[in-house]
Amino acid sequence: EAQFGDYFALLKPRVMTLVVFTAFVGLLAAPVSVHPFVGFTAILFIALGGGASGALNMWYDADIDAVMRR
Repeated sequence: EAQFGDYFALLKPRVMTLVVFTAFVGLLAAPVSVHPFVGFTAILFIALGGGASGALNMWYDADIDAVMRR
């Protein structure tokens, strides 16, 4: 039976952290000020998109990873 941590690992949290950090720095470096709600929403959806793409990547590559030599 899968635990919450197993599903969380599918999101690739280390990669997601880098994506969120990059987006946050981009918002800070923007030439115009960004409303805090818009900035928070953008960061949230960037994190969700990054996590979803990590999970889809693991699902798509499962057959390749099974035969890969480590």
